[in-house]
Amino acid sequence: MIFVKKLTLVAIFLVTLLLFACQSNKNNIMFVGEDENWSSKVTVNQTASDETYYIQINYKGHGMQNIEAFSYSVKTKDNSVFDFSEINSSLSKEGIYQKDLPISNSPSISVDDELVIKVEWNGNSEDFSLIYK
Repeated sequence: MIFVKKLTLVAIFLVTLLLFACQSNKNNIMFVGEDENWSSKVTVNQTASDETYYIQINYKGHGMQNIEAFSYSVKTKDNSVFDFSEINSSLSKEGIYQKDLPISNSPSISVDDELVIKVEWNGNSEDFSLIYK
């Protein structure tokens, strides 16, 4: 009976250890910001070996129906390695653009970084900062 209890404790310990060992060191860093007509959120999903990106851009101005397409670019304020952009993007009926970006890099972003987004539409342009939230 004592042998079964010890074996059970050892098994529980090993399973717990295995569960902790299998967890990836996943870290999600969210940057948010807004200006007069646009707001945005960039989420950086980091693991020990890479990072991927998700962006959401919301139009909060007037005349959304007149925006056929817009372009954006995102980079770190200090112009380091991180930057991505897209042209001819379109908004949903609710004025939202969302995208998982097909980019994967070695981890380079930290909570201390500040991102800058530039949105261009209908001959207009807005630049604003995205900070860690």
